[in-house]
Amino acid sequence: MVAARSYTDLMSVAKSLVRRGQATGPWELWLVRILWLGLPLVAGSAVTQLLDGADRPTALIVEVGAWTFWFVGLLATLVPHPVSLTILRILSPTVAGVAVLSLLASVELSTVGLVAAYGLVVSVLALLPPVGDIMVNGSAYGSERRMALRTPGPTLFGPLQLAWLAVFIGVTGWAVALLADMAILAVALGVIGIGLVWIGWRVLYQLARRWVVFVPAGFVLHDLMQLRDPVLIPRTSVASLGPSPVDEADNLLDLSAAALGLALEVETRHPIGFDHRRGSDVETVETTNIRFTPTLPGGVLTEGRIRGLRIGEPERQPATAEGSG
Repeated sequence: MVAARSYTDLMSVAKSLVRRGQATGPWELWLVRILWLGLPLVAGSAVTQLLDGADRPTALIVEVGAWTFWFVGLLATLVPHPVSLTILRILSPTVAGVAVLSLLASVELSTVGLVAAYGLVVSVLALLPPVGDIMVNGSAYGSERRMALRTPGPTLFGPLQLAWLAVFIGVTGWAVALLADMAILAVALGVIGIGLVWIGWRVLYQLARRWVVFVPAGFVLHDLMQLRDPVLIPRTSVASLGPSPVDEADNLLDLSAAALGLALEVETRHPIGFDHRRGSDVETVETTNIRFTPTLPGGVLTEGRIRGLRIGEPERQPATAEGSG
């Protein structure tokens, strides 16, 4: 009884520490907040040079736009949520992009370099797994713990950049035209920009809404890019949770999406059904082994251990050659 009580107390302390870390955020997120707070001081000179020679109405519109841009970004750093994560990962590289564009307005090269470097540092920090993890968990309810999944490999080079570029053009195109004294073009780009922002936002926000959710009953795989509906894996059904072997298996459902990094695998005691997306088709699959790729695999294993799951590599048979006897 004493040992059981001590174990219960230890688990309570561990859970308390985990929750406290979720509430305050990792140091990377705090650094992003501080850097974003200081952005007006760094970019102020560039904005002043950019507006030099512009008429008062144009300067006022661009200034309001710039301050709105900064305030929305600051709010995103302070309110952890998948929406905030998407906003932050759009706006931080936009700082560097706008700095480069300002070369067209004869802004000093040293100023451009400083602002661009500053924006790139914030962008790198915003892309770090601990930042994404705490942001994703901001939408959790009660005792839930949401942990982000890695970006699918095929989207890393090409689709991801095109989606961001669509939003970038939509956000900045009208301002560039306005500063060039092309008011009609600015209005047209503003209207077109709404559509571009919507298209890019849908892609980027969908990527931020992929996660593993630990709940009292077990954990849920929430990846609507690969599954028609989220799937609960009951805690009592989990045989093991651990690093996924590199070899394949006949009953393995691979939801890693070719993402870079360590993949985990959950093995269940009985088959669980998944409505697996394959392009435009949906295939119902029942399996006992599911591979997925979280951004913080160590964090997932730690949370699983705290919640009483067995941590270890799956005990499964390798894939058999088709047609072998």
